[in-house]
Amino acid sequence: MELKNLFKLGAVAMALSATIGLSGCGGDININTGNETVDPTPTPTPDPDKSDQEKAYEGFATKSTTFVSVDGKEVWELKGTLAPSSAASTIGSAGGQDGNKIVLGNDVVWMLDGAVIAGGDNADSVELEIQPGTKVLGGSDSYLVVSRGSQIMAEGTKDEPIVFTSSVTALGQEGEAGQWGGLVLLGNAPVNTCPDLSACDAAFEVGSHNYGGNDETDNSGSLKYVRVEFGGFKINDTQEMNGISFAGVGSGTEVEYIQVHENNDDGVEFWGGNVSISHVVLTNNFDDSLDWTNGWQGSAQHVYIRQADNGSNRGIEADSNSDAQATPMSNPTLANFTIQVANGENSGGDDAEGILFRKGTAVNAYNLLVKGDVDSGECLEVNDDNTVNNANSDMLVVENSLIDCVEPFKDAKPDAEEGRTLALDVEAWFKGQDGNLEGASDLNGYMPNSSSVALTGGKADLANMDDRLEDAQYIGAFDGTNDWTMGWTTDIHGESTDPVALPTLTSCPVGTTSEPVVAGLYKDSSVTLVCSLQGNVLSNTTLLAGQNVMYKLNGGAVVVGGDNTTPATLGIQAGVNIFSTSDSYIAVSRGSKIMAQGTKEHPIVMTSEEDVLAGATGERGQWGGLVILGNGLTNKCPDKDACDVAFEVGSHNYGGNDNTESSGQISHVVVKYAGFKVNDTQEMNGISFAAVGSGTQVDHIQVHANGDDGVEFWGGAVNIKYVYLTENFDDSLDWTNGWTGKAQFVHITHEDGAANRGIEGDSHKSAGDTPTSMPMIANFTIEPGVDIENASGDKGEGILLRVATAAKLYNVLVRGRKGATGETESGECLELDGTYSGLVDNVNDGSLSIMNSIIDCNEPFKFSNASDPANNLTVDVETWFLGQDGNSTAEVMLTNGMPAATDTVLLGNGKDLSTEDSFFEATDYIGAFDGTTDWREGWTYAPAQ
Repeated sequence: MELKNLFKLGAVAMALSATIGLSGCGGDININTGNETVDPTPTPTPDPDKSDQEKAYEGFATKSTTFVSVDGKEVWELKGTLAPSSAASTIGSAGGQDGNKIVLGNDVVWMLDGAVIAGGDNADSVELEIQPGTKVLGGSDSYLVVSRGSQIMAEGTKDEPIVFTSSVTALGQEGEAGQWGGLVLLGNAPVNTCPDLSACDAAFEVGSHNYGGNDETDNSGSLKYVRVEFGGFKINDTQEMNGISFAGVGSGTEVEYIQVHENNDDGVEFWGGNVSISHVVLTNNFDDSLDWTNGWQGSAQHVYIRQADNGSNRGIEADSNSDAQATPMSNPTLANFTIQVANGENSGGDDAEGILFRKGTAVNAYNLLVKGDVDSGECLEVNDDNTVNNANSDMLVVENSLIDCVEPFKDAKPDAEEGRTLALDVEAWFKGQDGNLEGASDLNGYMPNSSSVALTGGKADLANMDDRLEDAQYIGAFDGTNDWTMGWTTDIHGESTDPVALPTLTSCPVGTTSEPVVAGLYKDSSVTLVCSLQGNVLSNTTLLAGQNVMYKLNGGAVVVGGDNTTPATLGIQAGVNIFSTSDSYIAVSRGSKIMAQGTKEHPIVMTSEEDVLAGATGERGQWGGLVILGNGLTNKCPDKDACDVAFEVGSHNYGGNDNTESSGQISHVVVKYAGFKVNDTQEMNGISFAAVGSGTQVDHIQVHANGDDGVEFWGGAVNIKYVYLTENFDDSLDWTNGWTGKAQFVHITHEDGAANRGIEGDSHKSAGDTPTSMPMIANFTIEPGVDIENASGDKGEGILLRVATAAKLYNVLVRGRKGATGETESGECLELDGTYSGLVDNVNDGSLSIMNSIIDCNEPFKFSNASDPANNLTVDVETWFLGQDGNSTAEVMLTNGMPAATDTVLLGNGKDLSTEDSFFEATDYIGAFDGTTDWREGWTYAPAQ
């Protein structure tokens, strides 16, 4: 191979002057200057003076004259066709050749020179064995082909995977897509481009190689624990190499535990055949991660696909043949896929998308999880008449699958120019099949959290349905416990611990307007771009993160979408900073979504204009807040099918009949200094959830110094987790009108003299109103302020349950101040108000309960009945509390809300709810913290102590 194919110009110049030692990701590399004379002709006769490697490999390979060593090993080159040998066996302790068997040992590093072809086309067949831990390098024109009739036996192990990578990486330089070709397997199995399968010679798209035949069980060998990196060189605009190509490969071939990383075309592609694959990782591939066409009828299970932002197209692109009569029809079986769809479009102008079924493909698919991001394209699309016919005739089947996307579906539509006449409502088709869901996937990276619906929604009995599958009754590629990618893959386990820096933006995104930035105007001098967002957002809009940009809410309410009309999604990337003028707030209409997906390293911050202006100070009530309006149940509507409840601020409606609806995602979001006052009865909350459904994902949120409540729920069933509520003026967490959601890990702190209750829980005033508020909450730590009035006359208190609410509370800690007077101690820490008799009924029948909890306060309990103290509706709150399992009034020690790791009062005394409800994470402690892990760390705003 010529040096120009391996080196950048600077490296060539150095190599011409001397032998160079480089170190990098490939280990120690020595590069020969090329002055040595090496006999290129293999010498098959054993010579006792030769090295073990020379004895083993000279019959079919040559010692490299470009690389002396890589990873401390000699480099040997493969070139041209690998053919059987009639010479004596040279297979030793590592590798060699014996007849038609060729063994690439792991005692050297192998390099491909051009197209290396194992065997002839159904002639001169060879078995190419590659030992565990072997590295194979490819240059700019190199790839490996396994011909029809030959086999590759590349069986690595978890600890010693076989790695195909680019020669550039052996120089210690960065691997990039397209630096070499890839791996091509050609078989004798059926393809629908051959009318006569007994005389089939389909031409592979690169090189002069044929595939196809009539042997469904053809065996091309085995790939196990194999990684293919940085491949996919481009020949022309229509011909590019895939990471691994399976062309007419039969079911006798075994493929499991493979990864294709950063390929310049598709990751894995199938042209017909019947080969099955399992435990597959496809990461950062440019075009389609998994592509099939021409009659593939194999199976794929446990497949993880992660796309690259602005660098990938589809997770799956599925075809059969433009001719509906072509046989066999593509009809694979898929199970347990996780597809993480990227943002943006690749350099070819293709949007990042999820799954496209087209060109008459059939499929039986189960347990698929497709997770989109804020600027992803459609996640499930069906296209063309033949595919629509398959969908309508139950030949295109997707069951027990979950779509969690901003743009979940794209319909098939008639198009005269494209010759399409049929339409398909893809959302209705998807939701009309068994077990399918649209909503939050609740993932931690690619693994489902213990509360994820993916863990319980999968298809059962897969192995009996298709003996190529194994039982895996969960949605997605992972069961939440076993990470089968560990130990042998690359670039998915946080190899780099440094957070990626935000980019510098030069212009405002579409949907926003640039405002002039005056030097010195903002506290952050790095801000050079301010993008204004105002009015009604009626199309999908994404706020892009940048280290130099802030977004300004201006001119009143910023309303996302129309009320159950003109749905739109407001995407907010991790690291976005938003500030608001005094009259503005965000309202997400029914039927629309917000996708605010921050991270621990780059949270999303929403605050007031005063908080960012130089010389000004952030204070509560300086802007509105965040309002999410849903179609969930609320007991304000007798007729749930015709429900239009007016939100307390602005002209916004909420309510409906769908408690599972998704309004998007709010993760790692901090809301500060909101809650402006409209009048004495109307004030904004930090985050308002008005009849929001359980399909909405809410985790890692903070509301700080709000002018009214921190978080409030009006009905609905949205769940929240990891919530930090600090110095909010009225109630930190408030529910009413039938909220039936769940909450876990909530820490509440008050500012003295500027707060009311930690929790205020209500349901309804009129008998017969449904649903009754009945949330299930666990692992709260509430630290109420001292018992002095705030500006509205309300004192600092712990929990008030009233107005006929029910609830199940577990692992709750209320730790009040214990001074000698109201100026130095907290007010009542657990109060029941029996003004409305339903609350006492709930106490008596057990639908209002609290267990495994501690009240540590000078004024621990109170019962009140403001309407009629003489009606005998009383509860001895202390007796009620202490009579339930695990409750006490023990003294507790905390530091910034956290118990010591050696604590024995809180730790070990909580109830584990994970066995009762999958939303809840396993705990054995009371309060929001386990004494070791501070989940607030890294993303929250820390109030001054």
